[in-house]
Amino acid sequence: MKKLVLFSLLVVSQIASAKGEITLSSAIEVSPREVITAYDIVEGRNLSESTLSDLKDIELGDAQTKTISRLAIIKKFQGLESNFRLPAEVKILRSKSNVSRLEIERKIMNHLLAKCGTCEYRIQINSVPQNLLTDWELDMNVDFNKSTVSIPVFSASTPETKGYVVVELKKYANVPVLTRPLKIGDVITEDAVTTEMRLLQSYQDALTDVKSVVGMQATRFLTTGQMISSRDLKRETILKKGQMVKAIFGAEALEISITAQAEEGGAVGDVIKVKNIDSNKMFAAKIIDRGVVKIE
Repeated sequence: MKKLVLFSLLVVSQIASAKGEITLSSAIEVSPREVITAYDIVEGRNLSESTLSDLKDIELGDAQTKTISRLAIIKKFQGLESNFRLPAEVKILRSKSNVSRLEIERKIMNHLLAKCGTCEYRIQINSVPQNLLTDWELDMNVDFNKSTVSIPVFSASTPETKGYVVVELKKYANVPVLTRPLKIGDVITEDAVTTEMRLLQSYQDALTDVKSVVGMQATRFLTTGQMISSRDLKRETILKKGQMVKAIFGAEALEISITAQAEEGGAVGDVIKVKNIDSNKMFAAKIIDRGVVKIE
């Protein structure tokens, strides 16, 4: 009973400060490796690159290991900034071939979910190399935005022995979609967007954050239910050329304002030219609000 209480307290403590989640199934297939690391068997989400790297250095078993207890895993996982979902015992199953398809799928999924923890992925492994030793490693430095990805794989002890894992990928994400049509120049308001889980294979540049959409202007006609890409939007133009503005300068303790004329239009954050009405002098100023600029 004390062990269960200790584990519960540990999990609660981890949840309070976790940056990711590590899950282990009660039965896991791996390649017939001489050394089994945490990286070989975990399922992760929102794991940092440093955590993934740390997992590679945590040895949990060898070629003879058949089971790993939860208590042994907890001891090894101390210091990792993650939530843990662990069974009472993990049974290790070894694939008949040197390269386990299930292990490959796990490692690819962990890499993808480290990049987008709120996304969902569907992975289909089309082919794996057959000429590798059991100490194989995947080179994840590839473009995972494609629907078909070839991932280099090599034996650590004999790097010259290489091959490729060919994978079909589908990515789903909860993205902003329009609840009504918009014309060119319309500003997107909060009631004009909702979120839905959508397939992103054909929308690598689709925006995934509602906050990045609200307040932007449509650059073309957009239909109801449409996903939104960065090409569809621009920042709202709140200042027009020739408009009279309040131009401020100085520190907060001693702020001075004058009336000026905008020589250029722009959105919040843009630096434009303004003209002092009294002296006709030109200044560079940043747009900070409607009708307000700050002289640089």
